[in-house]
Amino acid sequence: MQKVSFSINGKRYEVELDNDFAIFVMEKLRESGISSDRDNNVPKLLNVYLQSLKENFDTQREIEKLLIKTRI
Repeated sequence: MQKVSFSINGKRYEVELDNDFAIFVMEKLRESGISSDRDNNVPKLLNVYLQSLKENFDTQREIEKLLIKTRI
């Protein structure tokens, strides 16, 4: 387990995640301009969250398409 820390509107949060997932999360946050050593605003974090949901949605649709193709 690995801790991931960040600040939102002046409040510090720390979550503990599986090692591989923590590395993935830190990379995604860094790519999106979210820093663990300074305060971050809610709209920026919401944008990151929505981008992640979109990626998940697209991946799920691709999986469903592949499953349909394998049934034919």
